[in-house]
Amino acid sequence: MDTLSLTTKYLRMIAPTGITMSTATGFMYQIESVVYLVTNGHNLTRLNAHDGTRIIDSVAFPVKIEFGVRGIAASDETLIGLGITNIDLYHDEFYTKPKWFVHPEHGYKVDVVVIPYATVEGYTGNLRMYPINHCDFVDGYNLAVSDDVFILGYPLNLTGNYELPIWKRGSVATEPSLDLDALPMFLIDTATRPGMSGSPVIMQRSGFHMKGKELNTNDLIGTIRTFVGVYSGRLGTSNQVEAQLGIVWKPNVIEEIINGGVIGSIDFQNK
Repeated sequence: MDTLSLTTKYLRMIAPTGITMSTATGFMYQIESVVYLVTNGHNLTRLNAHDGTRIIDSVAFPVKIEFGVRGIAASDETLIGLGITNIDLYHDEFYTKPKWFVHPEHGYKVDVVVIPYATVEGYTGNLRMYPINHCDFVDGYNLAVSDDVFILGYPLNLTGNYELPIWKRGSVATEPSLDLDALPMFLIDTATRPGMSGSPVIMQRSGFHMKGKELNTNDLIGTIRTFVGVYSGRLGTSNQVEAQLGIVWKPNVIEEIINGGVIGSIDFQNK
Protein backbone atom coordinates (compact mmCIF):
# COMPACT_ATOMS: atom_id res chain seq x y z
CA MET A 1 0.00 0.00 0.00
CA ASP A 2 1.26 3.47 -0.85
CA THR A 3 1.99 5.37 2.38
CA LEU A 4 0.71 8.62 0.87
CA SER A 5 -2.76 7.08 0.58
CA LEU A 6 -2.78 6.85 4.39
CA THR A 7 -2.21 10.60 4.89
CA THR A 8 -5.65 11.82 3.82
CA LYS A 9 -8.85 12.19 5.84
CA TYR A 10 -12.38 11.92 4.47
CA LEU A 11 -14.08 14.79 6.30
CA ARG A 12 -17.76 15.01 7.21
CA MET A 13 -18.82 18.55 8.07
CA ILE A 14 -21.38 18.26 10.88
CA ALA A 15 -24.15 20.81 11.59
CA PRO A 16 -25.40 21.71 15.11
CA THR A 17 -28.29 19.30 14.48
CA GLY A 18 -25.84 16.44 13.99
CA ILE A 19 -26.48 15.95 10.26
CA THR A 20 -23.71 15.84 7.69
CA MET A 21 -23.81 19.08 5.71
CA SER A 22 -21.08 18.28 3.19
CA THR A 23 -17.91 16.28 2.73
CA ALA A 24 -14.35 17.37 2.02
CA THR A 25 -10.72 16.27 2.30
CA GLY A 26 -8.04 17.02 4.87
CA PHE A 27 -4.69 15.72 6.07
CA MET A 28 -2.48 15.83 9.15
CA TYR A 29 0.61 17.96 9.70
CA GLN A 30 2.89 17.69 12.74
CA ILE A 31 4.99 20.41 14.36
CA GLU A 32 7.00 19.24 17.36
CA SER A 33 4.54 17.18 19.44
CA VAL A 34 1.31 18.71 18.10
CA VAL A 35 -0.69 17.17 15.24
CA TYR A 36 -2.91 19.51 13.20
CA LEU A 37 -5.70 18.91 10.70
CA VAL A 38 -5.27 20.92 7.49
CA THR A 39 -8.16 21.68 5.14
CA ASN A 40 -9.75 24.59 3.25
CA GLY A 41 -11.28 27.59 4.98
CA HIS A 42 -14.36 27.48 2.76
CA ASN A 43 -15.21 24.05 4.19
CA LEU A 44 -15.79 25.79 7.54
CA THR A 45 -17.12 29.20 6.47
CA ARG A 46 -19.00 28.04 3.34
CA LEU A 47 -17.90 31.30 1.71
CA ASN A 48 -15.92 31.79 -1.47
CA ALA A 49 -12.42 32.80 -0.36
CA HIS A 50 -11.99 35.09 -3.38
CA ASP A 51 -15.03 37.35 -3.02
CA GLY A 52 -16.72 36.36 0.26
CA THR A 53 -19.96 35.23 -1.39
CA ARG A 54 -21.85 32.17 -0.22
CA ILE A 55 -20.99 28.90 -1.93
CA ILE A 56 -24.53 27.60 -1.35
CA ASP A 57 -27.81 29.32 -0.54
CA SER A 58 -27.79 28.62 3.19
CA VAL A 59 -26.64 30.46 6.32
CA ALA A 60 -25.85 27.21 8.13
CA PHE A 61 -22.25 26.35 9.02
CA PRO A 62 -20.58 23.24 10.47
CA VAL A 63 -19.60 23.04 14.12
CA LYS A 64 -17.77 19.73 14.08
CA ILE A 65 -15.66 17.66 11.70
CA GLU A 66 -15.91 13.87 11.72
CA PHE A 67 -13.27 11.65 10.14
CA GLY A 68 -11.63 8.25 10.34
CA VAL A 69 -8.48 7.27 12.23
CA ARG A 70 -6.61 4.27 10.87
CA GLY A 71 -5.52 1.37 13.02
CA ILE A 72 -2.38 -0.64 12.29
CA ALA A 73 -1.36 -4.13 13.37
CA ALA A 74 1.49 -3.75 15.84
CA SER A 75 3.36 -6.73 14.43
CA ASP A 76 3.74 -5.72 10.77
CA GLU A 77 2.14 -2.27 10.22
CA THR A 78 -0.72 -3.82 8.20
CA LEU A 79 -3.84 -1.67 7.99
CA ILE A 80 -6.47 -3.43 10.10
CA GLY A 81 -9.34 -1.01 10.60
CA LEU A 82 -10.84 2.44 10.76
CA GLY A 83 -12.18 4.18 13.84
CA ILE A 84 -14.29 7.35 13.77
CA THR A 85 -13.29 10.47 15.67
CA ASN A 86 -14.19 14.16 15.51
CA ILE A 87 -12.99 17.68 16.20
CA ASP A 88 -15.21 20.36 17.71
CA LEU A 89 -14.64 23.53 15.69
CA TYR A 90 -15.50 25.88 18.57
CA HIS A 91 -14.42 26.15 22.18
CA ASP A 92 -17.90 27.21 23.36
CA GLU A 93 -21.49 26.05 22.94
CA PHE A 94 -22.52 29.35 21.33
CA TYR A 95 -20.03 28.98 18.44
CA THR A 96 -18.26 32.28 19.08
CA LYS A 97 -14.72 31.02 19.79
CA PRO A 98 -13.25 29.15 16.81
CA LYS A 99 -10.39 26.69 17.25
CA TRP A 100 -8.88 27.05 13.79
CA PHE A 101 -6.01 29.26 12.67
CA VAL A 102 -5.94 31.37 9.50
CA HIS A 103 -3.11 32.96 7.55
CA PRO A 104 -1.56 35.81 9.60
CA GLU A 105 -1.27 38.17 6.62
CA HIS A 106 -4.04 37.22 4.21
CA GLY A 107 -6.64 35.70 6.54
CA TYR A 108 -9.33 33.73 4.71
CA LYS A 109 -8.00 34.98 1.35
CA VAL A 110 -5.55 32.10 1.69
CA ASP A 111 -8.09 29.29 1.60
CA VAL A 112 -6.27 27.08 4.13
CA VAL A 113 -7.07 26.61 7.81
CA VAL A 114 -5.20 24.59 10.42
CA ILE A 115 -6.95 23.02 13.42
CA PRO A 116 -5.06 21.62 16.45
CA TYR A 117 -6.10 18.00 16.89
CA ALA A 118 -3.92 16.20 19.43
CA THR A 119 -0.47 15.79 20.84
CA VAL A 120 1.65 12.81 19.88
CA GLU A 121 1.16 11.48 23.40
CA GLY A 122 -2.61 11.78 22.91
CA TYR A 123 -2.83 8.85 20.52
CA THR A 124 -0.92 5.67 21.26
CA GLY A 125 -1.08 1.97 20.61
CA ASN A 126 -2.12 0.98 17.11
CA LEU A 127 -3.43 4.37 15.94
CA ARG A 128 -1.54 6.21 13.20
CA MET A 129 -2.01 9.79 11.93
CA TYR A 130 0.56 9.82 9.08
CA PRO A 131 1.40 13.57 9.08
CA ILE A 132 2.27 14.47 5.53
CA ASN A 133 5.44 16.34 6.51
CA HIS A 134 6.79 13.10 7.99
CA CYS A 135 6.50 11.21 4.70
CA ASP A 136 9.59 10.14 2.79
CA PHE A 137 9.84 12.85 0.12
CA VAL A 138 12.86 13.76 -1.97
CA ASP A 139 13.80 17.40 -1.37
CA GLY A 140 15.82 19.79 -3.46
CA TYR A 141 14.11 19.28 -6.83
CA ASN A 142 12.06 22.35 -7.67
CA LEU A 143 8.52 22.06 -9.00
CA ALA A 144 8.27 23.20 -12.63
CA VAL A 145 5.48 24.13 -15.02
CA SER A 146 4.11 21.01 -16.82
CA ASP A 147 5.19 18.67 -13.96
CA ASP A 148 2.75 15.87 -13.18
CA VAL A 149 0.87 16.19 -9.89
CA PHE A 150 -1.67 14.04 -8.07
CA ILE A 151 -4.53 15.36 -5.95
CA LEU A 152 -5.39 12.86 -3.21
CA GLY A 153 -9.01 13.27 -2.18
CA TYR A 154 -12.62 12.17 -2.32
CA PRO A 155 -14.40 13.38 -5.49
CA LEU A 156 -18.19 13.12 -5.32
CA ASN A 157 -17.88 11.22 -1.99
CA LEU A 158 -15.98 8.37 -3.64
CA THR A 159 -13.44 6.51 -1.51
CA GLY A 160 -11.37 3.39 -1.62
CA ASN A 161 -11.43 0.74 1.12
CA TYR A 162 -10.79 2.12 4.62
CA GLU A 163 -11.58 5.61 3.26
CA LEU A 164 -8.43 5.64 1.19
CA PRO A 165 -8.36 8.49 -1.35
CA ILE A 166 -8.80 8.67 -5.10
CA TRP A 167 -5.63 9.83 -6.88
CA LYS A 168 -6.62 12.42 -9.51
CA ARG A 169 -3.91 13.34 -11.98
CA GLY A 170 -3.08 16.86 -13.20
CA SER A 171 -0.24 19.05 -14.36
CA VAL A 172 1.24 22.35 -13.20
CA ALA A 173 -0.33 25.10 -15.32
CA THR A 174 1.36 28.29 -14.07
CA GLU A 175 4.93 29.02 -13.04
CA PRO A 176 5.03 27.68 -9.47
CA SER A 177 7.94 29.89 -8.38
CA LEU A 178 5.72 32.96 -8.86
CA ASP A 179 2.76 33.95 -6.71
CA LEU A 180 -0.54 34.32 -8.55
CA ASP A 181 -2.62 37.46 -7.86
CA ALA A 182 -0.12 38.40 -5.11
CA LEU A 183 -1.14 35.29 -3.13
CA PRO A 184 0.97 32.15 -2.43
CA MET A 185 -0.77 29.93 -4.97
CA PHE A 186 -0.41 28.44 -8.45
CA LEU A 187 -2.76 26.69 -10.87
CA ILE A 188 -2.99 23.11 -12.03
CA ASP A 189 -4.77 21.66 -15.06
CA THR A 190 -7.03 18.85 -13.85
CA ALA A 191 -10.64 17.68 -13.92
CA THR A 192 -11.41 17.73 -10.20
CA ARG A 193 -14.82 17.42 -8.57
CA PRO A 194 -16.61 18.51 -5.35
CA GLY A 195 -15.34 16.72 -2.24
CA MET A 196 -11.65 17.24 -3.00
CA SER A 197 -11.34 20.61 -1.26
CA GLY A 198 -8.43 20.40 1.17
CA SER A 199 -6.59 17.60 -0.63
CA PRO A 200 -2.80 17.33 -0.47
CA VAL A 201 -1.11 17.75 -3.85
CA ILE A 202 1.91 15.61 -4.69
CA MET A 203 4.42 16.13 -7.51
CA GLN A 204 5.65 12.91 -9.07
CA ARG A 205 8.45 12.92 -11.64
CA SER A 206 10.10 9.88 -13.22
CA GLY A 207 13.38 9.69 -15.12
CA PHE A 208 16.76 11.29 -14.56
CA HIS A 209 16.82 14.14 -12.05
CA MET A 210 19.55 16.78 -11.81
CA LYS A 211 19.86 19.26 -8.96
CA GLY A 212 22.22 21.53 -10.87
CA LYS A 213 23.43 22.23 -14.37
CA GLU A 214 26.24 19.67 -14.16
CA LEU A 215 26.25 15.99 -13.24
CA ASN A 216 27.06 15.25 -9.61
CA THR A 217 26.52 12.61 -6.93
CA ASN A 218 23.17 14.15 -5.89
CA ASP A 219 21.54 13.32 -9.23
CA LEU A 220 18.98 10.51 -9.22
CA ILE A 221 17.39 8.03 -11.60
CA GLY A 222 13.89 6.79 -10.83
CA THR A 223 10.75 8.37 -9.38
CA ILE A 224 10.75 11.31 -7.00
CA ARG A 225 7.88 12.80 -5.05
CA THR A 226 7.39 16.11 -3.26
CA PHE A 227 4.50 17.64 -1.32
CA VAL A 228 3.65 20.81 -3.25
CA GLY A 229 0.53 22.23 -1.63
CA VAL A 230 -3.15 22.20 -0.69
CA TYR A 231 -5.86 22.00 -3.33
CA SER A 232 -8.85 24.31 -2.84
CA GLY A 233 -11.15 23.99 -5.84
CA ARG A 234 -11.53 25.12 -9.42
CA LEU A 235 -11.45 28.65 -10.75
CA GLY A 236 -15.07 29.88 -10.83
CA THR A 237 -16.70 27.41 -13.18
CA SER A 238 -19.82 25.31 -13.01
CA ASN A 239 -19.81 24.55 -16.74
CA GLN A 240 -18.18 21.19 -17.43
CA VAL A 241 -16.80 22.35 -20.80
CA GLU A 242 -14.91 25.32 -19.35
CA ALA A 243 -11.20 25.23 -18.51
CA GLN A 244 -10.49 22.82 -15.66
CA LEU A 245 -8.03 24.91 -13.67
CA GLY A 246 -7.58 24.25 -9.97
CA ILE A 247 -5.99 26.33 -7.21
CA VAL A 248 -3.10 24.98 -5.13
CA TRP A 249 -1.82 26.85 -2.08
CA LYS A 250 1.91 26.54 -1.57
CA PRO A 251 3.04 24.30 1.32
CA ASN A 252 4.80 27.08 3.24
CA VAL A 253 1.40 28.61 4.14
CA ILE A 254 0.78 25.75 6.59
CA GLU A 255 3.66 26.61 8.91
CA GLU A 256 3.03 30.34 8.42
CA ILE A 257 -0.49 29.75 9.75
CA ILE A 258 0.69 27.61 12.66
CA ASN A 259 3.48 30.00 13.64
CA GLY A 260 1.19 33.03 13.25
CA GLY A 261 -1.38 31.67 15.70
CA VAL A 262 -4.18 33.92 14.35
CA ILE A 263 -7.63 32.60 15.22
CA GLY A 264 -10.22 32.79 12.47
CA SER A 265 -13.01 35.35 12.77
CA ILE A 266 -16.72 34.47 12.83
CA ASP A 267 -17.83 37.31 10.53
CA PHE A 268 -18.94 34.68 8.02
CA GLN A 269 -21.79 33.68 10.34
CA ASN A 270 -23.57 36.98 9.62
CA LYS A 271 -23.07 37.10 5.82
